[in-house]
Amino acid sequence: MAALYSLQHCAQLGMTKVILETDASILGRALKSLEMDRSPYGAMFLLIRDLMYWQFNECNISVCPRSNKAADSLATYGACVLAPGSHEFMSQG
Repeated sequence: MAALYSLQHCAQLGMTKVILETDASILGRALKSLEMDRSPYGAMFLLIRDLMYWQFNECNISVCPRSNKAADSLATYGACVLAPGSHEFMSQG
């Protein structure tokens, strides 16, 4: 959900080139291939891939499995700051 929301926000800000960094190798694999489209989260992966294709001139996926301080800091910040009307989704998956 965080990847989807962050890409939607980037599109709203008018960004045309983005790098999606994640420490989840499964998410990286799911967004780079059709391999997990029939999984329970397949519709979400398809939605994210469509967003990447249609909203950005360039969108790269970078998987940083360990010592990903940037992703950890952003996740901590996002968990602590919620705008009015926003939704919070936490998972230990």
